[in-house]
Amino acid sequence: MKHLLSAALATSFALAAPFAPSAAQAEEINVVMFGMPYTNGLAKLADDFEAETGIKANIDVIGQDVFENRITLSFTGGTGDIDVVHTPVIQVQRWIQAGWLQPMTGKVSEATTSDILAGPLGAYNVNGDQWALPFFAGVGLMSYREDLLEAAGAEVPQTWEEMIEVAGKIKTDDQAAIALRAVPGQGFNMFIFPMVMRAYGGTFFADYEGGDLTPAINSPENVEALNVYIKLINDYGPAGAGNFNFAEVNAAAKNGQIAFAVEGTGIISQIVDPAQSQFADVTGIALPPGGPAGRSPAIGVHGMGIPASAPNAEASAKFIEWAVSAETVAKIAMSESFPDFTTASVADNPDVVAKYAAIHPDFLSTRVAALDLAIGHYRPLIPEWPALGQAIGESVNAAINGLMSPEEALEQAEADMRDLLGQ
Repeated sequence: MKHLLSAALATSFALAAPFAPSAAQAEEINVVMFGMPYTNGLAKLADDFEAETGIKANIDVIGQDVFENRITLSFTGGTGDIDVVHTPVIQVQRWIQAGWLQPMTGKVSEATTSDILAGPLGAYNVNGDQWALPFFAGVGLMSYREDLLEAAGAEVPQTWEEMIEVAGKIKTDDQAAIALRAVPGQGFNMFIFPMVMRAYGGTFFADYEGGDLTPAINSPENVEALNVYIKLINDYGPAGAGNFNFAEVNAAAKNGQIAFAVEGTGIISQIVDPAQSQFADVTGIALPPGGPAGRSPAIGVHGMGIPASAPNAEASAKFIEWAVSAETVAKIAMSESFPDFTTASVADNPDVVAKYAAIHPDFLSTRVAALDLAIGHYRPLIPEWPALGQAIGESVNAAINGLMSPEEALEQAEADMRDLLGQ
């Protein structure tokens, strides 16, 4: 599978012309999303949607840790209480298999889809149907403190091995070197650890692209990668780093507690923003480190879909079209730290371009370079992945916190994978 920006992922499908409002259209819709700069910004614009359409949108932005339970109760109960749902691409195969989404083919206009980047759009095309429209394509980047590197006489690390060397020069009793997500979860430590894992040639399966889904997480390459990951967190991170998530990494970078953060673009854009971080003027941006197998930046795509039980798909689709429109996305890109948009024409908006150039002149170009290196199946695009990612993440976190050796952790992770896959 090519990286998500590859035009080869674009898939043609039948699209209806924009629909007109009808008397039967719902007066209110319920939108459930989890917290991100885009979703927080979208919630603030709910009145705009009502003014434009006459439909009141109740946009509920909740924590990612409770989101899964909230939507699962609605989906399995077929309650029809959610009209639009935040749809991570990593979940879409599972939700389709479970019958939790309805296809959007024919419900959205070609004018809308033609302004969305082909790769993220195509990621939601399964078996010839469009199941969601993307609003976000985030990718892994690295921020680094230029002043601390200069004081240590060190260069920006290009590999994870170099990162260990540089971290050793920077770490003192008063200054940590790096923070990485460590808490377990397919979107938490399993958004970060595969960057290390794939750099060392590690894989999840024997031959994912060839269709051989024999678990291969317990390999020498992955053991080496896990040792590197653990060493960076435990030897060169702040106190308590074994329980850090993205919020703690973000805070540690903004308050000068660490020299390096390897995170998604949404977090990195805040770390280098002078309006948000007191160290932004001495913070640089680079691609995440690589290894013997090269670099593999993390990638995550998020979109909006229509639950199978949604009572008025027309109203749901109308909201989604508005939410990914150039006007709405540009407003959010200006009001929030949101450079991860997938609405292509927003990249030509002079105000948006100027804002992110002012935050950091290399930000947008480094993001493009990282997206070009990213692979679509960075995390496997299979229905079982959310459960697999959680199980692997639990074992990885146990190794970080000394409850298992790296070898034991990956042995347990592989056994869990086999159980979940019925092998």
